[in-house]
Amino acid sequence: MAEVRRAKLRFGLLTAAVALLVFLVLLLTTLSGALIGSLTGALGGLQAQGLVYAESARDNIAASRLEPQTSEAVAQVPGVSAVGSVGTFTTRAELDGEAGDLQVFGFEPGAPGAPGGLASGRLPDQAGEAAVDGGGVSLGDTIVLEPTKIEVQVVGLLRGAQFNGLPTAYVSLDSYSQALDAANPGLPFVPVNAVAFDVAEGSDPVQVAADVASTVPGTVGYTIDDAVAKIPGISSITQSFGILVGLTFIIGIVVIGFFFLILTVQKLKAFTLLRAIGASTGSLATTVALQIALVVLVASAVAVGLTLLAVQGLNTGIPVQLDPVGIGVTVLSVLVFSLLAGLLSIRRIARIDPATATGSR
Repeated sequence: MAEVRRAKLRFGLLTAAVALLVFLVLLLTTLSGALIGSLTGALGGLQAQGLVYAESARDNIAASRLEPQTSEAVAQVPGVSAVGSVGTFTTRAELDGEAGDLQVFGFEPGAPGAPGGLASGRLPDQAGEAAVDGGGVSLGDTIVLEPTKIEVQVVGLLRGAQFNGLPTAYVSLDSYSQALDAANPGLPFVPVNAVAFDVAEGSDPVQVAADVASTVPGTVGYTIDDAVAKIPGISSITQSFGILVGLTFIIGIVVIGFFFLILTVQKLKAFTLLRAIGASTGSLATTVALQIALVVLVASAVAVGLTLLAVQGLNTGIPVQLDPVGIGVTVLSVLVFSLLAGLLSIRRIARIDPATATGSR
């Protein structure tokens, strides 16, 4: 601490550099999580263990079309305990007094396929009601679906349940069928996009999904995690953000490691003298480790504050929230790897020969 007080500028600049790097890691992680959540939250939060699509959908629920009786066929597959039809479409709607795009999901109340992430209110249990994520609506508001002018009242607010980055409304399957039929008159039947299912106790969802695909013609089954992972474009977005976060993280660790290595080299004479008068390698190594921990923890506190301010000032159109667990994991990771990088300095200290303090060779 005495050394830190004497070299305020040196340690202050290092702390500022590390704070900016940790801030970038936290901001990129937060933004990537928010973006991916806005694209996949609807499927990831479904209250079900698996989904069944049409085989021709190519892993895309929006492109899947199933006849309503498909749910009955899925229910007969061994290991399936309950099923529920799920439908979705994108439409124009009037939300909070303004027209915009809206993703609509229809589900069967009380059956698999209901949305998760209820923040307030309740889920719809009859026609004319909706639970909504995004769009600036409040409980009691009315949403007007275009071009049919069908109205649904907001009875619940959701969080983390958007799809395709759009405000998303969840209605009963009756409301979904009414809206789709009105927008497309003359349909021989109102198709559903997927069949959500739960499995019986002791059954493996992966195996049941495979059994559905082999038993029900023209279908393919997924667990919920698989359905989310296979959404078109998600893997590319995840990999891109992963590379950015990884590179920023590595740069931060390298900066810390080389700073303390250079600092150690500059203080070799002092370390040699301390070793000569009896200071152990362990005590000197502890000094370096404590300085690294101090720099990382102070920098992380500054970075968290900057991230909080940045998130509050963002206007991305998608819900962005800090994840306390993610922040903790990031800070802990930076601290651990910084200490590991500090082993370069500790190794240099361990190689000091105390006899050189007297000028002997």
